[in-house]
Amino acid sequence: MRPLPLLLIFCVLVAELAVAQSRADATAHFNRAAGLQAKGDLEGAAAEYRRALQLNPDYPDAHNSLGMVLEGKGDLDRAIAEYREAVRLRPDHPYAHNNLGNALRKKGDLDRAIVEGREAVRLRPDLPSTHNNLGMSLKRKGDLDGAIAEYREALRLKPDHLAARNNLGVALNSKGDLDGAITEYRQALRLKPDDPDVHNNLGIALYSKGDLDGAIAEFRQALRLKPDDTVARTALAKS
Repeated sequence: MRPLPLLLIFCVLVAELAVAQSRADATAHFNRAAGLQAKGDLEGAAAEYRRALQLNPDYPDAHNSLGMVLEGKGDLDRAIAEYREAVRLRPDHPYAHNNLGNALRKKGDLDRAIVEGREAVRLRPDLPSTHNNLGMSLKRKGDLDGAIAEYREALRLKPDHLAARNNLGVALNSKGDLDGAITEYRQALRLKPDDPDVHNNLGIALYSKGDLDGAIAEFRQALRLKPDDTVARTALAKS
Protein backbone atom coordinates (compact mmCIF):
# COMPACT_ATOMS: atom_id res chain seq x y z
CA MET A 1 0.00 0.00 0.00
CA ARG A 2 1.40 3.34 -1.04
CA PRO A 3 1.74 5.90 1.79
CA LEU A 4 -0.61 8.85 1.71
CA PRO A 5 0.95 11.98 0.29
CA LEU A 6 1.99 14.43 2.96
CA LEU A 7 -0.30 17.09 1.49
CA LEU A 8 -3.33 14.80 1.81
CA ILE A 9 -2.44 13.98 5.41
CA PHE A 10 -2.09 17.66 6.15
CA CYS A 11 -5.49 18.41 4.60
CA VAL A 12 -7.16 15.67 6.64
CA LEU A 13 -5.62 17.01 9.85
CA VAL A 14 -6.70 20.56 9.03
CA ALA A 15 -10.26 19.35 8.37
CA GLU A 16 -10.37 17.43 11.65
CA LEU A 17 -9.07 20.44 13.55
CA ALA A 18 -11.70 22.64 11.89
CA VAL A 19 -14.48 20.26 12.94
CA ALA A 20 -13.15 20.13 16.50
CA GLN A 21 -12.92 23.92 16.64
CA SER A 22 -16.44 24.28 15.26
CA ARG A 23 -17.80 21.95 17.93
CA ALA A 24 -15.89 23.80 20.64
CA ASP A 25 -17.32 27.11 19.39
CA ALA A 26 -20.81 25.54 19.34
CA THR A 27 -20.37 24.47 22.96
CA ALA A 28 -19.34 27.99 23.91
CA HIS A 29 -22.48 29.44 22.30
CA PHE A 30 -24.56 26.73 24.01
CA ASN A 31 -23.14 27.68 27.40
CA ARG A 32 -23.81 31.38 26.78
CA ALA A 33 -27.35 30.52 25.74
CA ALA A 34 -27.94 28.51 28.90
CA GLY A 35 -26.80 31.46 31.01
CA LEU A 36 -29.12 33.84 29.18
CA GLN A 37 -31.99 31.38 29.49
CA ALA A 38 -31.45 31.13 33.24
CA LYS A 39 -31.68 34.94 33.46
CA GLY A 40 -34.96 34.95 31.52
CA ASP A 41 -33.50 36.45 28.33
CA LEU A 42 -35.30 34.14 25.92
CA GLU A 43 -34.51 36.18 22.81
CA GLY A 44 -30.80 36.20 23.56
CA ALA A 45 -30.83 32.52 24.47
CA ALA A 46 -32.61 31.58 21.24
CA ALA A 47 -30.04 33.52 19.19
CA GLU A 48 -27.14 31.77 20.93
CA TYR A 49 -28.68 28.30 20.58
CA ARG A 50 -29.19 28.98 16.87
CA ARG A 51 -25.54 30.04 16.54
CA ALA A 52 -24.52 26.79 18.23
CA LEU A 53 -26.65 24.82 15.76
CA GLN A 54 -25.21 26.68 12.78
CA LEU A 55 -21.79 25.46 13.88
CA ASN A 56 -22.96 21.98 14.86
CA PRO A 57 -26.39 21.02 13.45
CA ASP A 58 -26.12 17.55 15.04
CA TYR A 59 -26.23 18.91 18.60
CA PRO A 60 -29.21 17.27 20.35
CA ASP A 61 -28.91 19.24 23.58
CA ALA A 62 -28.99 22.52 21.65
CA HIS A 63 -32.11 21.43 19.75
CA ASN A 64 -33.77 20.41 23.01
CA SER A 65 -32.84 23.64 24.78
CA LEU A 66 -33.90 25.77 21.82
CA GLY A 67 -37.22 23.93 21.95
CA MET A 68 -37.60 24.88 25.62
CA VAL A 69 -36.96 28.53 24.81
CA LEU A 70 -39.42 28.49 21.91
CA GLU A 71 -42.02 26.83 24.12
CA GLY A 72 -41.42 29.49 26.75
CA LYS A 73 -42.13 32.09 24.07
CA GLY A 74 -45.38 30.33 23.16
CA ASP A 75 -44.20 28.89 19.84
CA LEU A 76 -45.28 25.28 20.39
CA ASP A 77 -45.05 24.14 16.77
CA ARG A 78 -41.42 25.16 16.38
CA ALA A 79 -40.62 23.85 19.85
CA ILE A 80 -42.05 20.46 18.90
CA ALA A 81 -39.92 20.48 15.74
CA GLU A 82 -36.78 21.09 17.83
CA TYR A 83 -37.66 18.35 20.33
CA ARG A 84 -38.28 15.92 17.48
CA GLU A 85 -34.89 16.74 15.98
CA ALA A 86 -33.21 16.20 19.35
CA VAL A 87 -34.91 12.80 19.62
CA ARG A 88 -33.96 11.92 16.04
CA LEU A 89 -30.32 12.71 16.73
CA ARG A 90 -30.34 11.01 20.12
CA PRO A 91 -33.24 8.55 20.58
CA ASP A 92 -32.25 7.90 24.21
CA HIS A 93 -32.54 11.58 25.23
CA PRO A 94 -34.97 11.41 28.18
CA TYR A 95 -35.35 15.17 28.56
CA ALA A 96 -36.21 15.67 24.90
CA HIS A 97 -38.84 12.90 25.09
CA ASN A 98 -40.21 14.46 28.27
CA ASN A 99 -40.34 17.95 26.76
CA LEU A 100 -41.87 16.64 23.55
CA GLY A 101 -44.57 14.89 25.55
CA ASN A 102 -45.36 18.09 27.46
CA ALA A 103 -45.58 20.15 24.29
CA LEU A 104 -47.81 17.59 22.58
CA ARG A 105 -50.10 17.59 25.62
CA LYS A 106 -50.41 21.36 25.37
CA LYS A 107 -51.31 20.95 21.69
CA GLY A 108 -54.00 18.42 22.66
CA ASP A 109 -52.26 15.43 21.06
CA LEU A 110 -52.68 13.25 24.14
CA ASP A 111 -51.99 9.86 22.57
CA ARG A 112 -48.57 10.88 21.31
CA ALA A 113 -47.91 12.85 24.49
CA ILE A 114 -48.42 9.66 26.50
CA VAL A 115 -46.13 7.70 24.16
CA GLU A 116 -43.36 10.26 24.65
CA GLY A 117 -43.98 10.42 28.38
CA ARG A 118 -43.73 6.66 28.74
CA GLU A 119 -40.48 6.66 26.77
CA ALA A 120 -39.05 9.34 29.06
CA VAL A 121 -40.03 7.25 32.09
CA ARG A 122 -38.51 4.13 30.53
CA LEU A 123 -35.24 5.93 29.90
CA ARG A 124 -35.09 7.65 33.29
CA PRO A 125 -37.44 5.99 35.80
CA ASP A 126 -35.55 7.76 38.59
CA LEU A 127 -36.61 11.26 37.47
CA PRO A 128 -39.68 12.48 39.37
CA SER A 129 -40.47 15.08 36.69
CA THR A 130 -40.99 12.40 34.03
CA HIS A 131 -43.55 10.61 36.22
CA ASN A 132 -45.32 13.87 37.06
CA ASN A 133 -45.52 14.94 33.43
CA LEU A 134 -46.74 11.54 32.27
CA GLY A 135 -49.36 11.73 35.00
CA MET A 136 -50.59 15.06 33.64
CA SER A 137 -51.05 13.57 30.18
CA LEU A 138 -52.83 10.52 31.56
CA LYS A 139 -55.20 12.71 33.58
CA ARG A 140 -56.01 14.81 30.53
CA LYS A 141 -56.78 11.55 28.73
CA GLY A 142 -59.15 10.52 31.54
CA ASP A 143 -56.97 7.80 33.05
CA LEU A 144 -57.17 8.97 36.67
CA ASP A 145 -55.83 5.74 38.16
CA GLY A 146 -52.81 5.83 35.84
CA ALA A 147 -52.22 9.50 36.64
CA ILE A 148 -52.45 8.91 40.39
CA ALA A 149 -49.93 6.07 40.14
CA GLU A 150 -47.47 8.33 38.32
CA TYR A 151 -47.90 11.21 40.77
CA ARG A 152 -47.34 8.82 43.68
CA GLU A 153 -44.16 7.52 42.07
CA ALA A 154 -42.91 11.08 41.55
CA LEU A 155 -43.53 11.76 45.24
CA ARG A 156 -41.87 8.52 46.29
CA LEU A 157 -38.77 9.71 44.45
CA LYS A 158 -39.07 13.33 45.64
CA PRO A 159 -41.52 13.89 48.53
CA ASP A 160 -41.17 17.68 48.26
CA HIS A 161 -42.21 17.80 44.58
CA LEU A 162 -44.78 20.58 44.79
CA ALA A 163 -46.36 20.11 41.36
CA ALA A 164 -46.79 16.36 41.84
CA ARG A 165 -48.30 16.93 45.30
CA ASN A 166 -50.82 19.44 43.93
CA ASN A 167 -51.54 17.30 40.86
CA LEU A 168 -52.17 14.27 43.06
CA GLY A 169 -54.64 16.34 45.06
CA VAL A 170 -56.46 17.38 41.88
CA ALA A 171 -56.63 13.78 40.65
CA LEU A 172 -57.89 12.49 43.99
CA ASN A 173 -60.50 15.25 44.04
CA SER A 174 -61.63 14.17 40.57
CA LYS A 175 -61.93 10.60 41.87
CA GLY A 176 -64.14 11.82 44.73
CA ASP A 177 -61.51 11.20 47.41
CA LEU A 178 -61.92 14.57 49.11
CA ASP A 179 -60.07 13.59 52.28
CA GLY A 180 -57.10 12.40 50.26
CA ALA A 181 -57.15 15.55 48.13
CA ILE A 182 -57.29 17.81 51.20
CA THR A 183 -54.34 15.97 52.72
CA GLU A 184 -52.26 16.45 49.58
CA TYR A 185 -53.14 20.13 49.25
CA ARG A 186 -52.21 20.77 52.88
CA GLN A 187 -48.87 19.04 52.36
CA ALA A 188 -48.32 21.13 49.23
CA LEU A 189 -48.95 24.30 51.23
CA ARG A 190 -46.41 23.21 53.81
CA LEU A 191 -43.94 23.15 50.93
CA LYS A 192 -45.06 26.52 49.51
CA PRO A 193 -47.49 28.44 51.72
CA ASP A 194 -47.82 31.31 49.24
CA ASP A 195 -49.11 29.30 46.26
CA PRO A 196 -52.51 30.79 45.34
CA ASP A 197 -53.48 27.89 43.08
CA VAL A 198 -53.07 25.35 45.87
CA HIS A 199 -55.06 27.54 48.28
CA ASN A 200 -57.78 27.74 45.64
CA ASN A 201 -57.75 23.97 45.08
CA LEU A 202 -57.91 23.35 48.82
CA GLY A 203 -60.82 25.78 49.09
CA ILE A 204 -62.72 23.89 46.39
CA ALA A 205 -62.15 20.56 48.17
CA LEU A 206 -63.21 21.98 51.53
CA TYR A 207 -66.33 23.49 49.95
CA SER A 208 -67.21 20.11 48.44
CA LYS A 209 -66.62 18.54 51.86
CA GLY A 210 -69.07 20.99 53.45
CA ASP A 211 -66.46 23.02 55.36
CA LEU A 212 -67.65 26.45 54.21
CA ASP A 213 -65.63 28.45 56.74
CA GLY A 214 -62.44 26.61 55.78
CA ALA A 215 -63.19 27.07 52.07
CA ILE A 216 -63.80 30.82 52.46
CA ALA A 217 -60.53 31.21 54.34
CA GLU A 218 -58.64 29.48 51.52
CA PHE A 219 -60.33 31.50 48.77
CA ARG A 220 -59.51 34.72 50.63
CA GLN A 221 -55.91 33.66 51.00
CA ALA A 222 -55.73 32.84 47.28
CA LEU A 223 -57.07 36.32 46.46
CA ARG A 224 -54.67 37.97 48.85
CA LEU A 225 -51.80 36.29 47.03
CA LYS A 226 -53.30 36.73 43.55
CA PRO A 227 -55.90 39.52 43.48
CA ASP A 228 -56.84 38.90 39.84
CA ASP A 229 -57.69 35.20 40.45
CA THR A 230 -61.15 35.07 38.90
CA VAL A 231 -61.65 31.42 39.88
CA ALA A 232 -61.10 32.16 43.57
CA ARG A 233 -63.22 35.32 43.38
CA THR A 234 -66.10 33.43 41.77
CA ALA A 235 -65.82 30.57 44.27
CA LEU A 236 -65.78 33.02 47.17
CA ALA A 237 -68.91 34.73 45.85
CA LYS A 238 -70.70 31.38 45.77
CA SER A 239 -69.55 30.34 49.26
